Amino acid sequence: GQIVWAALKCWQAWRPLLAVNRDIFLRSLALQLVFLLITVQGARLGEATVAANALLLNGLLLTAYALDGLAHAVEALCGHAIGARDRDTLRRSLVVACGWSLITSLGFAGLFLLGGHLFIDLQTDIESVRAAAYPYLPYLALLPLIAVWSYLLDGLFIGATRAREMRNAMLVSVVIALPLGVLMSAFGNHGLWLAFLGFMGLRAVTLGWVGWRLQEKGLWVQ
Repeated sequence: GQIVWAALKCWQAWRPLLAVNRDIFLRSLALQLVFLLITVQGARLGEATVAANALLLNGLLLTAYALDGLAHAVEALCGHAIGARDRDTLRRSLVVACGWSLITSLGFAGLFLLGGHLFIDLQTDIESVRAAAYPYLPYLALLPLIAVWSYLLDGLFIGATRAREMRNAMLVSVVIALPLGVLMSAFGNHGLWLAFLGFMGLRAVTLGWVGWRLQEKGLWVQ
């Protein structure tokens, strides 16, 4: 093939691509801000606490690899269905993805609930850090069950190139979660984890609400 240099100078054609990239970047930046604040607040609670939180969040990273794989599948399958204006395939892809995402999240929840101590012990031999992490394993077990829906919906929105709506949902979640985190700070690290679970739940709720609005207006498949 040949590069059509004249086409590269048509900046108007680049605008949709750059707009989607911008919105996904801002959404990811807001998400990283939340993780930064978790680290900062954990550090204020002591060295053992911030280290314990880092080990626990490794569980979220492990879960994310599996859930992101399903989200990527949703991006491809649902994006193809939306592009083809095939409502039945879109619905079928979402139902199958929801089922497998739920099974995966239940598996990780069971893993952290039943094998959480081993998961922590494999990461550190410092007894003070282990002792600081153990009480918060129930929160880690709940995390996949709450976070799974935001991962799934992220895949749908990206596949549909609805990055602007995804960005806005993330910003709303952060704006609501920040004062929630301040209010829960009185409860120490338990409050921090409850606020984080609340944030992940807010992500799912805001994305779900936006998705429902788009469905009501018939904008998913036009």
